Amino acid sequence: MKHFSKTIFLILTFLVGSIQAQELYKNSISTYKVGLKLEAEKLINAGDVVSGDSLSTMLKAKGYNPIDINLKSMQKKNLSPSEIYKRVSEAAVIVSPVGITKRVGKNGKAHKDINTYPASGYIIDSEGIIVTNYHVVSGFVYSKNTKARDVLVVMMKDGTVFPVKAVLAADKTNDLAILKIDPKGKELPALTVATKDAEIGDPVYIVSNPKGYYYAFASGMVTDKFSELKIGGYRNIMAISADYAAGSSGAAIIDQFGNVIATVCYTKTLNHSDNPARTQMVLKATIPASSLLNLLHKGN
Repeated sequence: MKHFSKTIFLILTFLVGSIQAQELYKNSISTYKVGLKLEAEKLINAGDVVSGDSLSTMLKAKGYNPIDINLKSMQKKNLSPSEIYKRVSEAAVIVSPVGITKRVGKNGKAHKDINTYPASGYIIDSEGIIVTNYHVVSGFVYSKNTKARDVLVVMMKDGTVFPVKAVLAADKTNDLAILKIDPKGKELPALTVATKDAEIGDPVYIVSNPKGYYYAFASGMVTDKFSELKIGGYRNIMAISADYAAGSSGAAIIDQFGNVIATVCYTKTLNHSDNPARTQMVLKATIPASSLLNLLHKGN
């Protein structure tokens, strides 16, 4: 009996040690994927939401006034990559439409599905002002999105989830949207926005949520700067080499000091001219910080 008890003790000790070792790494499924659904469902059931229909009246391509916002002064101290990740990840958020749909299974029983479409964003004011892409918000409010129109939520790294209460400004041409949440008295971590655009060759960093890999970190450099014609006029684009993918929309591009220098916009696959099925390069396009500052300070 003593031998049996000792064996059980050793097994439990091993299991606890293994669990503790695993906890050194984040669990994207339980912490973010499942947590997002559970916390959003609580908000929906409590009625603490602004629906897609209600938010749609606030989303427009232009016609916004300047925003009264207290932006932090630019950071000037060089940071190590690990310091950048720590600072940025605290203010980086998951932005996701959420909706509850009901269906009847093959067995005739009723089932409930919680639908989410996570993207990215970042906090620029500790009182709850968030930047993301216009297309992230428009994907929530348009009626063609029939499965996730109950609430648009913002999830922080620690798992806290807030419902979006308002669209403060939006710019379809530059693919930017400024959102407001109510942090309920909590002072949120916020990023500084650069007042000077980066130059080609400058280092860049990004914390985003590509394809369910929440709070992933990548680095690279500014590879190009150009303008392109969109509906509504020309916009400036800053291309970078740091990796991102679907789910990264709205994420902040960061310089070596921890300042926001751009916002993720899109990717474009460049294929071989003689073999269209062969990918040669992926262009990663971002909107420079100057476009964000224009929207904040001048409106559109």
